[in-house]
Amino acid sequence: MSPATIMIGAAVVGLLVGAALVPGAPIFALPIVAVVIVLLGVGELRRRSAETRGMQSFRSQADAEPIEFTERDKQTLAE
Repeated sequence: MSPATIMIGAAVVGLLVGAALVPGAPIFALPIVAVVIVLLGVGELRRRSAETRGMQSFRSQADAEPIEFTERDKQTLAE
């Protein structure tokens, strides 16, 4: 499980326990849980986009280097 999933699960469990102990708790907790879920989602999107940018940079660096084959390589590839 990812840390975001664990945190969301903990928030939901906390909301249920709070509702069981104090009937009015969800009224106060729902906006807080919603903000936490949005912040976790934004953080996950930023992490994934940074990963994608890193991979795109890696690909562009790999494309920039030309491959030079020796005569022996060319013979091997032709066979």
